[in-house]
Amino acid sequence: MPPQIRAVLSVFLLVAGFILWSFREAISLNASAVLFFGVTLCLVGAVWMFPEVKKKG
Repeated sequence: MPPQIRAVLSVFLLVAGFILWSFREAISLNASAVLFFGVTLCLVGAVWMFPEVKKKG
């Protein structure tokens, strides 16, 4: 995956995480901010850490 797509995906994940955290009371999500943003940062890190699967042959 090209770095530009990874960057856009990372920004999208961070914005989506912030929006969900902002409306967590409205959707009855009782999670702490540390846990919520920890999972979001883990997802962003996984996008950059793990390579894309490529077929051999």
